[in-house]
Amino acid sequence: MTDTDIAGTALAAPADRLVLEMWRTPVYQADCAGAAEHLPALRRLVLDAARARGPAGLEPGVIEATRTMLTWDDPAIDWLRRQIGIAGEALARAVLGDAAGEAGEHDIEAWAVVHRSGAAPRPHARRDSAWSGVLSLDGGDGDAAHLRLLDPRPAAADRPASPGVVRHSPVPGRMIAFPSWQAPRMEAAATGSRTRIAVAWNISYVRDRAS
Repeated sequence: MTDTDIAGTALAAPADRLVLEMWRTPVYQADCAGAAEHLPALRRLVLDAARARGPAGLEPGVIEATRTMLTWDDPAIDWLRRQIGIAGEALARAVLGDAAGEAGEHDIEAWAVVHRSGAAPRPHARRDSAWSGVLSLDGGDGDAAHLRLLDPRPAAADRPASPGVVRHSPVPGRMIAFPSWQAPRMEAAATGSRTRIAVAWNISYVRDRAS
């Protein structure tokens, strides 16, 4: 069948009708190689940092154990930094293709978060960074403390075109990463469940450090 314009002239139907995906939200997921070797040391380092805060580090709730962890001298920290770099590079290449190499130097910040029973952090976007992510060190119990990623388009949230909420299980050693404008939401750990431990991070690009 051909299309016809209002004057009755036959219009050639296009050979291909394209559905273009615009402004997609890339999400990286990987079960990090070497996790079994390095996670025990990372858990120990994080819990030691939480305890060093005194009573506040032992109370129920969400404890930000440290923001200096990438400065620690430990093979597990070197491994963590590599895994974050791998995730950031994968996202950059997925979005920018060959131009990813022109993004410039980058800075990484990472901090440990301890989720006590019944606690969950507030969702927030990190608009001064390019990529953000979460590495689970201890998944807690059962289905508690899923990482929830929401459709970022406000007008699409309640429509059939939206996939709605996507949940990622807190599997130890699993890295989930996404653009920093995406505001993730962490479900609360169930009351009476084990402590959940994770590392959150950001990558920011620095084009010219001298300027």
